[in-house]
Amino acid sequence: MINDFLKKYQEELISEKIQLKEDMDLLETKIKEENKFLNLLEESNESYFKEFTPRNLNAKNNKKAEEIREYLVELNGQLDEKQTQMKFYDGRLVELSTLISNTVVNQQPVVETVEEPISEEIVESEDEVGTNPFGISNSDLIGQLSNIKDLILLDPYRAQIELEKIISTI
Repeated sequence: MINDFLKKYQEELISEKIQLKEDMDLLETKIKEENKFLNLLEESNESYFKEFTPRNLNAKNNKKAEEIREYLVELNGQLDEKQTQMKFYDGRLVELSTLISNTVVNQQPVVETVEEPISEEIVESEDEVGTNPFGISNSDLIGQLSNIKDLILLDPYRAQIELEKIISTI
């Protein structure tokens, strides 16, 4: 019961962490775009004849550049906040994984029996039928594992959750 609660909490933290990562990526993209725009404005302000003119040539560009600098300071502050949140989530997830592993170890019943090795004949006969000694059909297991293989690069946290589900059923 406690283990189920911890796993659900872990899944929630993982989904929040994924959302936070997406937000951080979006902020980093905005910062890069604003930096490029600021560089363009500063380059356009550099005129060869600036020293010879008595007035400010690009007052609008200078004002816009100052606004962008202020906006960049704000975006960098938001990114710093999100990075501290990410560190918090990382720490919590590490704590949860250790708690879950400790509760699993503590909840396992202590049975002192001698396990008999599985004979090759049983494994071969069950492979012919399409199930393995763990009670899961081979085609289901292969399908689940191939789905996880596809998820690993796109969403490693979700892949980890799916692997834990398969391991818990075995």
